[in-house]
Amino acid sequence: MSEELLQQLIHMVAENNRLVKETQQEQREFKKEMYDFRDEMYAFRDEMYEFCDDATRRLDRLERQNKHIDADLDLLHRKVSDHEREINRLKQVGQ
Repeated sequence: MSEELLQQLIHMVAENNRLVKETQQEQREFKKEMYDFRDEMYAFRDEMYEFCDDATRRLDRLERQNKHIDADLDLLHRKVSDHEREINRLKQVGQ
């Protein structure tokens, strides 16, 4: 093998090694970015679970309050009807 071909081969191997190292470095950086992204997604997921749980608790509380309001309105309606009936009876007796 001639000296020139050997020098070309050495240069090609060196360039190949440089490219492999560069690719490995880029791969490590990409993996780190992906792990960071994964961690952010896990944190976001946890926040969403917490938000959903909080929203569910609030909705449950609102439903309970709504049931109490409905019960109070029913009672009020019955009392108004009772009072109207009593007022009507008093008017009838007074005549």
